[in-house]
Amino acid sequence: MSGGFPVYPLLFGIYPALALAAFNISQIDLSSTYRSILVSILLVLALAGILRLALRDWVRAAFLSFLLLVLFFTYGHVYNLLKSGGILGASPAGYYLLLAAWAALAGGATWTAVRKKSNLAGFTLPLNLVFALLLVFPLFQILRHELRMHAAPAAAASGISQPADPDIYYIILDAYERADTLKVVYDYDNSAFVDALAGRGFYVAGCSQSNYAYTQPSLTSSLNMNYLDALSVTSNTQADPLLQQNAVRKFLKSRGYAVVAFETGFSWSQWEDADFYYRYRPDAGAINGFEALFMDTTLLRLPLDALQAKQAATYGIIPHNRILYVLDTLKTLPGAVRSPKFVFVHLVVPHPPFVFSPTGGLVTAGAENATSLEGYRNSVTFINQAILQVVDRILADSKTPPIIVIQGDHAAPLYHSPLQRMTILNAYYLPGAQAPLYPTISPVNTFRLILDSYFGQNYPLLNDVSWYSPTNREYAFEAIPSGCNHP
Repeated sequence: MSGGFPVYPLLFGIYPALALAAFNISQIDLSSTYRSILVSILLVLALAGILRLALRDWVRAAFLSFLLLVLFFTYGHVYNLLKSGGILGASPAGYYLLLAAWAALAGGATWTAVRKKSNLAGFTLPLNLVFALLLVFPLFQILRHELRMHAAPAAAASGISQPADPDIYYIILDAYERADTLKVVYDYDNSAFVDALAGRGFYVAGCSQSNYAYTQPSLTSSLNMNYLDALSVTSNTQADPLLQQNAVRKFLKSRGYAVVAFETGFSWSQWEDADFYYRYRPDAGAINGFEALFMDTTLLRLPLDALQAKQAATYGIIPHNRILYVLDTLKTLPGAVRSPKFVFVHLVVPHPPFVFSPTGGLVTAGAENATSLEGYRNSVTFINQAILQVVDRILADSKTPPIIVIQGDHAAPLYHSPLQRMTILNAYYLPGAQAPLYPTISPVNTFRLILDSYFGQNYPLLNDVSWYSPTNREYAFEAIPSGCNHP
């Protein structure tokens, strides 16, 4: 072992999960990767240990472990590449051929490693160095993201909470469409829900449009009460920290508000440093979304394909149960958390995956179909009923009448024009305020109006502008005029 102990199989074994986590770091909770990394480490140690006992040579055992791990961790990538390119085809023969090729490569790797004439010691040092260096890049990406997301907020000005300050609930229903467009695109009559909100004292803005077509720019704008150009934001990388440590949160914190937030499944909308942070804890035996994605890239793709129906249920059950957990927890907050409090809720519904029946049961068939008419309509029916129950509990149990905003961040996944992508539900419960609400109010003005009306601030309302952008260029904006005929 003149080149040192061969640790490169372990370094390589950690890399696939870590690299996948770094690539998706803005879309996942880092804690969802821990089990994948731990299992990868245990797999490497077990494989290397067994081969060491069989070959009686750490150098050969390490080299063979490395070659077999390369095959294990790359199978799913090659499988997906060939499948997406139509090379495997619909016949099972293509898949058997790929598996046979992998078996042949495994046999060749074994023959190479066990040959006594093979001089493998010279590979140890360079492979140790290569994979140690390779790990630096994903570790840097993850560390940079985590530091940016969890940086200590700027010191807020000291302030004294006024007992009469109302609790504020900012509830985002992801991809919730405006009633008129719901009728046109989804053939769904939402008038009963709109009337139910109005009957509880909400003002429902009948001509409201989102300011941006995607969640991150939309929430960054609304929570900082300004447009992205004024905030110098041109990418999600710049938007994410402003979404976390936003102007509204900082102002309310300075007034003595407790900040309450929830796990969403998306790191950029999870305020884990909130005063009260609620995390859904699934069954320890269930695999999470990252783990399913990681397994898809490995040789475990084989049993996953064989259990496709079970896999679909695995994808659906966690977002389904997480949303139910948030809804149930919201009902307890008036008595569970001190007032005044600012409650930020990002519910990924009726946005896909469509995992809800109209009554809230788990639906797995077609859960990833983003254009499903039935799936979206069922999700709307469910969340309508659930949100009204939440509102009733909050109103009944709050000692001081609260502020409640229920708002879409952008419109539904199925739309026929840029305008239809921008129309949103936008409902305000603003007790005791003479707020100048109007039909076309957009999210950028939501907290300008609230802070002026309840806290004596001076935020003049901005022009309500909708900036549409296509899926592949989220920051290439085009102004979309209002197309609303409602009063």
